[in-house]
Amino acid sequence: MLLPLLLSLLLCTACRAPVELPGPSVQQYAAEGGVTVMDVRFPVPAIGSLLWYRAVLPSAAPGERLPVLYLLHGAQSNPAELEQRAAVIKLAAAERLIVIMPEGRNSYYTNARLRRRARWEDAMTQDLLRDVESRFAVLPGREHRGIAGLSMGGYGAVKLALKHPELYGFAGSMSGAFDVTRRPASLKRWEQTLRLWRIFGARQSRREDEDIFALLARTQGLQSVAWFQSCGMRDPLYPVNARFTREMHARGVPFDAVTTPGFHDWLTWETTMPQLFKSAGESLR
Repeated sequence: MLLPLLLSLLLCTACRAPVELPGPSVQQYAAEGGVTVMDVRFPVPAIGSLLWYRAVLPSAAPGERLPVLYLLHGAQSNPAELEQRAAVIKLAAAERLIVIMPEGRNSYYTNARLRRRARWEDAMTQDLLRDVESRFAVLPGREHRGIAGLSMGGYGAVKLALKHPELYGFAGSMSGAFDVTRRPASLKRWEQTLRLWRIFGARQSRREDEDIFALLARTQGLQSVAWFQSCGMRDPLYPVNARFTREMHARGVPFDAVTTPGFHDWLTWETTMPQLFKSAGESLR
């Protein structure tokens, strides 16, 4: 009974009428230490709406350009929570990184299979990069561009770096949801099941293009990316993160791996975030 019910819900929500997108907008305010914070919203047809991102811009000398780190939030979160809970302003200033935090909703930063206007991978790897690099003084080239995230964002950052190693010189994950494409259907968690089916499709065989371990097995250029990963030993995602670490080591990929005694929570991520930023700063400079 579960499969027909969920498939009918998918069919009802897959198509919607075209929408007219509003124009871009920018809000700016000053933060401590001479850091500027900007909220940018601009139209992205790939997702059928405005894409919102928060930019953290350390003070720079005239003509100076800085490396950029794209930092992806987790599910049920947003750029504002990520900035406030993870001390991003302080860390960006310390490491001299422009930090871009896009809103990814609950998309897993993936081009959805069963939803129109939900091409979030395209939005992240094409539209967002073009807007940021036309708007801010970022250093050009993949060697000065990194991507990282936590939980859903950790999955998104690693997946996008595996699929697009030509775009990123650094990739980092904290408590990455690397099992998301392999989660079975659950009546108890039918809302999550429906959401994941909309994104990845219902059949396991259709999910390989978005599966971390399938991508890892066939991605070329792993050595050209600097990798960082952390996870708490009491995190439910620890086993799948440990597997990723083992497989990276087995391929001889240089890899910063941090294991903490923590859980899948903000306390653990707040503790580890400075290490992620340090690794990103060293790699991208």
